[in-house]
Amino acid sequence: MNVRPASWPETRGLRILGITYGLRSNNGALIHNPEYWEPGEIQSQITNWCEIENFAYGPGLDSHAHFVDDPALPYDIQASARELLVQGDLSRLEREGRDKRWFLLGNLGLWFRWALTVQERHGIYSLHAASIYKPDDDELLVIVGKAGAGKTVYLLESLVRGYQIFSTEITFFRVEPERVVFYRGALMDNIRVGSFVYDFPEAAGRLELALPETEDPWETKFSVSMHSVTTEQAELVNPKISFVFPRIETGYDYSIVHKVTSQRTLVRLLFDSLSEKLGSTALISEQLPVTGLDSPELALARWETVRRLVAAPHWEIKQAKNILAGPKSCMEGID
Repeated sequence: MNVRPASWPETRGLRILGITYGLRSNNGALIHNPEYWEPGEIQSQITNWCEIENFAYGPGLDSHAHFVDDPALPYDIQASARELLVQGDLSRLEREGRDKRWFLLGNLGLWFRWALTVQERHGIYSLHAASIYKPDDDELLVIVGKAGAGKTVYLLESLVRGYQIFSTEITFFRVEPERVVFYRGALMDNIRVGSFVYDFPEAAGRLELALPETEDPWETKFSVSMHSVTTEQAELVNPKISFVFPRIETGYDYSIVHKVTSQRTLVRLLFDSLSEKLGSTALISEQLPVTGLDSPELALARWETVRRLVAAPHWEIKQAKNILAGPKSCMEGID
């Protein structure tokens, strides 16, 4: 890539979970747009992480991402352990794309996926999972699933039961020799209005929500804050862990529960979740295909970390279960 990022005037420094990220571009609108960094928009990175701190930009940061916006250049993406470089008519991608979540800096976009690889190189892993804390039992319910699996249903049912929300979308953790540390994740979630109107009106009351008016509650999502119902502590050390792999479908007023009894099966399920965002191919702004950012080195380290997590030498995995249920029966079969 024939560019000179050091000459670009627009820079931004960020710190997330103790890891520093630098962004640089010849187009400041790409990296400074508040829609990607502040709460309130469904494409915001605040739906991925609980806190994104502004940090002084400089050469000593843990990682750097460079975006050159130039219609004369062909689209090109290069990613390494510490650097991401993207070139092409990036303004056109932003202008013509419809779903901002999939833009370069959207919460499902390229920079987010690459930032997860940086986290892994610093020992912090990212399950595609919501997590719920039961303070009376010191238990963390980790609800593992892709979009549509039913994570939001568990969040709302947990609010009805008086539990605390630890993360709405991604569960971050680090495995150390004698402990596993979970880090509080995002507390913003994009939720359909219909979920509150028809399934969990009590949850709307606990959050003191004013629901937006809409003709189709099931087609309208809005950004919901769960900061008022989170844990006091930002980190949980060696809690009891329950893994739930849900499939929520309407029409079930009961649950079908199967225990995951094999450690190797549990390792595989968790490994697949950890690898999802890094390994999948994405279509950025509906026009720019981006292959997975995983590597053999990262995958091997991830597998070894999951094996240590499941072996649980100094912490307790209370249960691991596959559950098929409806919205109202999702907690049946969970101790």
